[in-house]
Amino acid sequence: MAILSNDDKQEVENLLTEMEADVTVSLFTSDDCQFCDETVELNEELAALNDHVDLEVHDLESDAAEEFDAAKYGVGPVTVLSSEGVSGVKYFGIPSGMEFSSYLQDLIAVSTGQTELDEGVLDELADIDEDVEIKVFVTPTCPHCPGAVQTAHSFAMENENVQAEMIEAQQFMDVAQEYGVRGVPQINVNGTDGQFTGNLPPHQFVDEVKKALQ
Repeated sequence: MAILSNDDKQEVENLLTEMEADVTVSLFTSDDCQFCDETVELNEELAALNDHVDLEVHDLESDAAEEFDAAKYGVGPVTVLSSEGVSGVKYFGIPSGMEFSSYLQDLIAVSTGQTELDEGVLDELADIDEDVEIKVFVTPTCPHCPGAVQTAHSFAMENENVQAEMIEAQQFMDVAQEYGVRGVPQINVNGTDGQFTGNLPPHQFVDEVKKALQ
């Protein structure tokens, strides 16, 4: 059964015409995964709509999963978008609901190599010369979550030291409980070093990231 309706496919196909270079979609699945089949089907439909979407499906126990640190939470689905110089754009959980828009925008941004971050934010990001891991906890119905996810992923696209993860809190409930998620979007920087909530503007977001590194 198709995930996208015919009308949705037409709209998505038109949007993805903005893609310029190939994006590798590395999708990791596991046997005890609730939404892996749906996530594979969704990405197969996207790959059929645009030749720049290069889908690779792997087991969560594969060498590729180790390379991308995809098995860290022990369950799928996990999706990593990558191209030359970019590998820190990650989705833990199916990118559905409100997050589907983030996913499409990320595909375009990784493909074009262009984010919407202004020069001031880019200058602040360029100062980060150590490893940073940003977790953005979301739920499918959260209207403010896609913006936070896109900002975090844009940071990962612009600075190779940054890894940014969307984590669907209901699918990865154990992880959400570990980090005390009570409202979304909740953002954690390098574990518990920094935590804040809300879809902050990029200049405030990067300030919070840098505070966590101090």
